[in-house]
Amino acid sequence: MEKATINLNTKQLIKYCSNGNLSNEELFRKLSLINRKSESSVHNVFGYRKFNDDFVDRVTVYVNEDGNSTIKLSYDDFLIKLFKYLNISKKPFEMTEEEIEETLNERLNVLNSSNIKQRLRYEFPLIYEDYIQGNNYLRDNQRRNINTPMDKKRKDYKTNYFYRCALHSSYNKFLDRQKDLYSRFVTRREDYKKAIETGGLNHFFNKFFDMDKVAMYIANSYLNVCDLKDDPDFILDYVSLVEDYLNSDYDKSVEIEVENNRKINIDVIKERLAEAKKKIAPEIALVDWELVPAGKDYIVRGEPSYHRRKALLSEEELAFMREKGKIKTEFYDRSNPYAKAYSVLSPVSYVAYIYRNGEVLLDTIYDDDNPKTAIGNATYNIKAKDFDRISGLDKGELKLCPEARKINHSKHWEDRVNEIINRENNQSDREAAVKLVKRLKK
Repeated sequence: MEKATINLNTKQLIKYCSNGNLSNEELFRKLSLINRKSESSVHNVFGYRKFNDDFVDRVTVYVNEDGNSTIKLSYDDFLIKLFKYLNISKKPFEMTEEEIEETLNERLNVLNSSNIKQRLRYEFPLIYEDYIQGNNYLRDNQRRNINTPMDKKRKDYKTNYFYRCALHSSYNKFLDRQKDLYSRFVTRREDYKKAIETGGLNHFFNKFFDMDKVAMYIANSYLNVCDLKDDPDFILDYVSLVEDYLNSDYDKSVEIEVENNRKINIDVIKERLAEAKKKIAPEIALVDWELVPAGKDYIVRGEPSYHRRKALLSEEELAFMREKGKIKTEFYDRSNPYAKAYSVLSPVSYVAYIYRNGEVLLDTIYDDDNPKTAIGNATYNIKAKDFDRISGLDKGELKLCPEARKINHSKHWEDRVNEIINRENNQSDREAAVKLVKRLKK
């Protein structure tokens, strides 16, 4: 099942992510192509076509459960324009569906009572403008001399193909068509939503765009959302989407230039991702266990044994251990823990990953200066409600504790950990996680 994640400005997307340099004429042509796709979808549902240019301002990115993205026409863009033409100052994405329904019907009632031109001009200036443009178009057509069969065919084609709701010199007939048209827009808008969700623009973008740049632009747009939002759960969703991009096969050596001449490359993406993680990290407190802001390094204690045993480890062994350590660290970062804490008093550098379902994972911190920390250590799973009693135990006591479940770093340890952090625990377990994090903040 796909989920809409973000709306993108169409002009900016074309400008920053097209193949090669883009002239104004080429930008206009690509806008026209997308506009035709939108017009075709609108016509299929509502049975009308426009005669004037009203370009698509936004497209929407959808992501499925496998992390694959699809670019589609935007239902939000349709709603915004519907609000605009019905002269509604509110923003649809800040309203509930019930509020949208009520507001649209109120404006339809006003439109149905706008039998006087001046009232239409005051209440619905854009619809009135359609009336004026339509009259001008008809008048210009009447002035043309139709001398050849081709001229007549061209005129008939335009009259039948273009937006006929605005092509009537009689104001009353024009208004009747508008009432019918906007009633269909309101009552059948869900049909349009379903229609565009079953389609897609990926073929079009693959043909005309540098998809590596598009992927980076989307990731940067996700981080823009993180800057604007404060809800931790909301930010976590977008952090996860950026991490999916970092783990994808897209070429990340590309660079794009966005608004205000800012350069976006993979280093900028990683830096901004770290800032987004910091934003949702709990505050630091000096207690037996200390909370760690996301994106910060842990405090590694003791003298690295790597320096004492350097001669005993080959470069191949060191590379293997470092790769294992990197995989372990990245796995935990992707698991989106509610909070992380490290042991302040223990001579061994342990880290506790606390999850919202009330599960806690204890593991040693990987130290790049001591690559052996990547192997030979088990993960221990405990409940948040037992954290205070169990987290102070030494390694020998931890092994004997019945409430501490040992998970060896074997071939399938990631699958076993994922099963733990995805458990549907009861309310008391979830409340225990919140209480634990609050206590560590004090």
